[in-house]
Amino acid sequence: MSSQDMNALLHAMCVQIAELTSQLAEIQANPPAATPSVEKKFNKKVEVVADPGAFEGDRARFAEWWIKLQIWVKANWDAFADDFEVATAVLSRLKGPVAGRYAQ
Repeated sequence: MSSQDMNALLHAMCVQIAELTSQLAEIQANPPAATPSVEKKFNKKVEVVADPGAFEGDRARFAEWWIKLQIWVKANWDAFADDFEVATAVLSRLKGPVAGRYAQ
């Protein structure tokens, strides 16, 4: 790099530093109005999801019951300490001779 190119580069850097220093002084002299912080959390009323009850072994009604149970588990997820409690909640709702086999 020639000394002329180096001088041009140094001059451009000095100009940029002067501009940035001027902008900083302006911001410090006239700070922007503080923007109110936005609350990230918000209150939302959640409808309580009804417990789907027990599955009595009627295979024709299983799909509907299973969907309701999954929604109920997800809505109450924080109430379960671990996967064992979720499994216990699900298995305890299986009743009847067919469903009871899976609960054992």
